[in-house]
Amino acid sequence: MPGTKPTKRELARMKVMHEIGESPTAIARRMGRSHNTILKYLRSEVFTDPDISQMVAQIKEKETADLYLIGGKARQRIHELLDGGKMRPIEAVATMDRAFQQRRLLEGQSTLNVNSLSALVVAASRDFAKMSQEGEREGEIKGKEEMPMPGARGQDR
Repeated sequence: MPGTKPTKRELARMKVMHEIGESPTAIARRMGRSHNTILKYLRSEVFTDPDISQMVAQIKEKETADLYLIGGKARQRIHELLDGGKMRPIEAVATMDRAFQQRRLLEGQSTLNVNSLSALVVAASRDFAKMSQEGEREGEIKGKEEMPMPGARGQDR
């Protein structure tokens, strides 16, 4: 479709594919368009159009429902493999994991765990920095009172 503008439906599909983690190159390949065209529209303000927003919401709902179904089927397949003694469920696990990740992206929950973890890391680093500063001050005071241990670096024999 070189030289033609994408339809509203194509724009909505573009947006949803991008939101489920598809790269602009993968979207371009699937839609038969140029990588640069996909990037141009993903960066533009075209998605503020109410018609396109409504289509995006409808596609997201359908896609989310499909991903729930795929995840359920993958879980069922894992149970069948385990019950049958055929312990090669890697394909089913990979399918279930991919469906779960894409569903979380569509539902806008993919960053919840990352944000929680980031908050914990920031708090821990602040506590560590505070403890280090307090430890240095205490070490300066105690260091004057304590004698160095035998065999410690910098000590003469």
